[in-house]
Amino acid sequence: MKHFSFFRSALVALALVPALASATPIEIVQSIPNGTKLAVPNLRQAKDVWPEMIDGARHTIDIAQMYISTKPGRALDRTVDALDRAGKRGVKIRFLLWAGMKDTDPAGVARIKTIPNLTLALYDIKPVTGGIHHAKYWIIDGREVFVGSQNFDYLSLEEIHETGVHLISKAIATQLGTVFAHDWNFALTGKWGNEAVPPRMKLPPDVELVASPERLNPKGLMPGIKRLVSLLAHAKRTVQIALLDYSTTAYSGNEPWKEIDGALRAAAARGVRVELLVSHWNTAKSEIASIQSLALVPGITVRVSFVPDQPGGHIPFSRVIHSKHMIVDGTIYWVGTSNWSRGYFYDTRDIEIVMYRKDLAATGTKVFEAVWTAPYTEALDPTRVYPTPVK
Repeated sequence: MKHFSFFRSALVALALVPALASATPIEIVQSIPNGTKLAVPNLRQAKDVWPEMIDGARHTIDIAQMYISTKPGRALDRTVDALDRAGKRGVKIRFLLWAGMKDTDPAGVARIKTIPNLTLALYDIKPVTGGIHHAKYWIIDGREVFVGSQNFDYLSLEEIHETGVHLISKAIATQLGTVFAHDWNFALTGKWGNEAVPPRMKLPPDVELVASPERLNPKGLMPGIKRLVSLLAHAKRTVQIALLDYSTTAYSGNEPWKEIDGALRAAAARGVRVELLVSHWNTAKSEIASIQSLALVPGITVRVSFVPDQPGGHIPFSRVIHSKHMIVDGTIYWVGTSNWSRGYFYDTRDIEIVMYRKDLAATGTKVFEAVWTAPYTEALDPTRVYPTPVK
């Protein structure tokens, strides 16, 4: 029950500050590549938060993940063991997994299936939208939520930079629960349910849940792209963005997708300072033109993070900035699961948490600046022909 102790302490602390007395208990959670100095002091890591969440569960755990990747002796073992303990004490566990990566780790999937009271369902929306299930989130007992860029992958907990949000809110859990139920029903039956966000439900003023794609959202839920463009349109001073990758490439037709790109350029034109941080994966030939073009815009600065390999050599699909978060005007903090290209907002299931809180935005700025100022982060050269990134 340690995580409940954390939130009780958080509530006491908030009560001491009148302006935050009614604030939603929220914790920003990080994951940091081993051997780097990217960690922000006093922020816990997902490898510690996840087992505590599970150990505190009394009735239900709903998990949605893109894939499973385990390795004996690594950090994810603690989470799997905690799920096993939860199942044995009678907690009902539902695990929604993207069908397209069910064979990534057969042994890991088989291990998950042995957990008592756990039902695993494979979810495939590609025939419907052409996209994938990319969301990564947890719902505990219908009141506790975790949303973040962390996959159910031992590398995600130890060798990749990730950012997540851990919060307690029955209203947000109910909203996210409608998404889960909607997708779970399709995974089991091939038919969509009739879930809708309760129309008169009182939502917290300091946090908002948005989801993609709009055409698969339960009724009453804000689409991610609409909220994102709105936040950029109303930015007045600063926008700081960190992403795995950013692209204006459209999946169909010859015209580039300019919805977010245009909003960033418009913000810079009215005097907003825009800072875009991307991973070295974004220097691939298919995407580099998008960020090089943006880097030429006055008021927009683009930097690329090249997290060095471990001394033992390259670990595939690791040592990368995988976080997807944004800070607007030092007052709004956006954390989620979407990369910023068209498909993630229009074809793919993704989830974002938007926090309207200066204290959390300040924390987000610390997470952002830890990578922005790192010695292996450098300014993007708008004219350079970058080598193919090694993934």
